[in-house]
Amino acid sequence: MDKFDVDLFVIGGGSGGVRCARWAASLGAKVAICEENRYGGTCVLRGCVPKKMMVYGSHFADDILTAKDYGWDIDIKGFDWSFFRKQREKELSRLSGLYHNMLAKNGVMVLEGRGKVVGPNSVECGGQTYKAKNIVVAVGGRPWAPNIEGLEYTIDSNKFFELDQRPDKVVINGAGFVGVEFACLLNHFGCEVHLVFRKETILRGFDQECAAFLQKQMADAGIYIHNQKQINLIQDLGDKKQVSLDTGENIKVDHVIMATGRAPYTEGLGLESTQVKLDDDGAVVVNEFSQTSCESIYAVGDVTNRMNLTPVALQEGMLLAENLFNKKNWTMTYDNVPQAVFGQPPLSCVGLTEEEVKDQGLSYYVYTSSFRPLKYTLGERQIRTFMKMIVERASSKVIGLHMVGDDAPEIIQGFAVAVKAGLTKEAFDQTIGIHPSSAEEFVTMRTPRK
Repeated sequence: MDKFDVDLFVIGGGSGGVRCARWAASLGAKVAICEENRYGGTCVLRGCVPKKMMVYGSHFADDILTAKDYGWDIDIKGFDWSFFRKQREKELSRLSGLYHNMLAKNGVMVLEGRGKVVGPNSVECGGQTYKAKNIVVAVGGRPWAPNIEGLEYTIDSNKFFELDQRPDKVVINGAGFVGVEFACLLNHFGCEVHLVFRKETILRGFDQECAAFLQKQMADAGIYIHNQKQINLIQDLGDKKQVSLDTGENIKVDHVIMATGRAPYTEGLGLESTQVKLDDDGAVVVNEFSQTSCESIYAVGDVTNRMNLTPVALQEGMLLAENLFNKKNWTMTYDNVPQAVFGQPPLSCVGLTEEEVKDQGLSYYVYTSSFRPLKYTLGERQIRTFMKMIVERASSKVIGLHMVGDDAPEIIQGFAVAVKAGLTKEAFDQTIGIHPSSAEEFVTMRTPRK
């Protein structure tokens, strides 16, 4: 240690970086971490947490409609976007402070500023150079957008959370996680939403039968679906923006939101001063132990572009700390990782999609159930739930569970344990359901689809 200031220097104070730093410190390592923005990263400040708060906030309008079906006489006076934003930002600041304090309490040297790698064992931050036995890059990703004429008149997913008032009308370009979630929550806040995307169906990479079901629910809720279309031009009209599609349609809106994905945030990190390799998308290339092509440098989280989910980054950070400072030899597994898209209704899944099963050449059964939940049967709205189970024929193992409907993430999280454990369809059949509930459908499916 005589020639090193720290055992570990972590660049990036998001979920993966903070977990790695804190865990390493708990194992006795001398650790430093730096962050150029607020501690907490994309998830806490510009993603999962503020997004979920907005989903909650927007859903009260739907809850009020449902309450009226049950006899409640409720007078709606409107929604105060400014008040909600202040409340949200207050909570995010509190969470960011918790991250900062948690690191300090664990003995981590907490620094402010963008770290730059200046050698295999050197990081520069705030005008000072630190010698580190190991370096972890955990800077996450940044919004990415295609080169469209008029791109300067758009806002990205980060700027979306800075809007000081609710827009009346928007175009959202892109139908992945972010595009679908933004479209649904804005629609429930009373905004006119136009969702533009190139494919036929939303949510590439998810089970397409489930994605199509959610897409129909979104359209039924009033979202304008512009599938198989592209934006050619965006013009600034002063207080409005005009979006021109390749079909010749023109849409005038308050804002154009680019939700076309994220890219690893590796610019300006100084990795060119080392042997660290980047792929064509700028992601840090790592092995199964999160080690780069430079022996002393590692990377975790979205900057590696492996599976860009907060719980995955947390696990990668913890495993790396254990390997470095507790003599473990653990690797991360990316099989059967549960996921959720917090649309309205939400989509959640664990295991393989039907498309993936086909690609692998597996022989399988599919069980499905589509129904109107009991909660909505007293009213006229046709809000529905869809559930899907995929079973491998040879082993009878449940290899995929998918759900679109209320509480899908909560339900799938529980069933993810069963899928991870490799339970069979018979084990599901022998499990008694909780009645009445939507979740019981997963243990009462008896007839496979032909």
